[in-house]
Amino acid sequence: MKPTFHITQKNTLIDATSKIRITNLQPCEVVTLRAKMCDNLGTHWESFAEFLSDSNGEINLGTAQPLSGTYFTPDVNGLFWSMVPKVDNKPKKRTPLKPLETTLILMREQEVLTVTSIIRNVVSPKVNRFPIRERGLVGTFFCYPESGPLPTVIVLGGSEGGLRESNAALLASYGFNTLALAYFGIEGLPKELVNIPLEYIQNAIDWLRDNPKVDFTKLGIFGTSKGGELALLSASMFPSIKAVVGYVPSGVVYPGIGHSAPGNSSWQFKGESLPFAFGEIPKEVTLEINRAMQIGEPISWRKTYQWWAEGEKQAEIPVEDIQGPVLLISGGDDRLWPADLLSEKVITRLKEHNHPYTYEHINFPNAGHSFGVPGFPTSQSVVSPFGNGKLLLGGTPKDNSQAQFEAWENVKVFFNKYLTVSSV
Repeated sequence: MKPTFHITQKNTLIDATSKIRITNLQPCEVVTLRAKMCDNLGTHWESFAEFLSDSNGEINLGTAQPLSGTYFTPDVNGLFWSMVPKVDNKPKKRTPLKPLETTLILMREQEVLTVTSIIRNVVSPKVNRFPIRERGLVGTFFCYPESGPLPTVIVLGGSEGGLRESNAALLASYGFNTLALAYFGIEGLPKELVNIPLEYIQNAIDWLRDNPKVDFTKLGIFGTSKGGELALLSASMFPSIKAVVGYVPSGVVYPGIGHSAPGNSSWQFKGESLPFAFGEIPKEVTLEINRAMQIGEPISWRKTYQWWAEGEKQAEIPVEDIQGPVLLISGGDDRLWPADLLSEKVITRLKEHNHPYTYEHINFPNAGHSFGVPGFPTSQSVVSPFGNGKLLLGGTPKDNSQAQFEAWENVKVFFNKYLTVSSV
């Protein structure tokens, strides 16, 4: 009999649990399983693992120990998170939110034994996607066309800028409306993350208030990195927001990011820049960064941001004014900035002010800065966001992947509990 794949998926969404088995092999046979995928940004990814079949001629990816490969411990998701990008100079075609097809190829030496594929979706087919370009807003609204008013979450990206839809799309697949909202780095908005007017968030809130699909009494906000800083800040200022999630956030306002950033805040309100943390940095920290720049090594800004915030009480976000529960998620090995320590500042402040709502900080000690939709490759811990210079994110690929899955489950539970999703 021909070797056969047996794939069971809870559903076709990318965060769903799955089981992968291979049967009809020879007992104790060595085979190689390869995986190939093209993501929504046009990048091609590949991974592989070599396995020894058991005495029944079977391989269970959830329990099988790879003999070699791009990952080394039993993990049904190993072939997905351990993928590495294939370098090529071909033009990359972007296909936002298109279903991801991963091809699995089973081989004995150079012989192809069988091939199959797995389809994983970032958004449910039940969800409608509407681009928003009105009232000065740049975003995408995800909703259910036949439903009544639903709880709604504003979703913010980080310092990469532009419009990032994946978190909003996947969250909408679990019964929410979501508004993926850009706030800089795209046509019609500021080019740099400098003095972004918070009235922009108020405009988004007003737009949602006027939308008949939105249950305005159940409005949440969810931000990542600088978007987490903005989410906490927005919720502290606009009482319509009733639940807040921050991925690797900051409870401190920091300087802006960009060529015009020096001496400027990230945010402003009513024409006034918000106070920002810019404390003195020890000389050895500056020397460490300069040395990394000179030799082309990835840069960690963790210590810089930590020292900037030291004693800068005026720059702390008044999170005690938030009118609802708060969930913060961080990695203990975050090398971009100290989101774990910055989240603890939020928790300390909420405790000191006897915040009447639930608040929690979940830290994944071995994870870095990369928190987002689970199920994508996590093999890259260095990014070059602006084309010059490399930033170190931290964490190991396996730890980052596991943290993403667990964090995402906590996000879904949190919004379900505190915004009360209706069935759709």
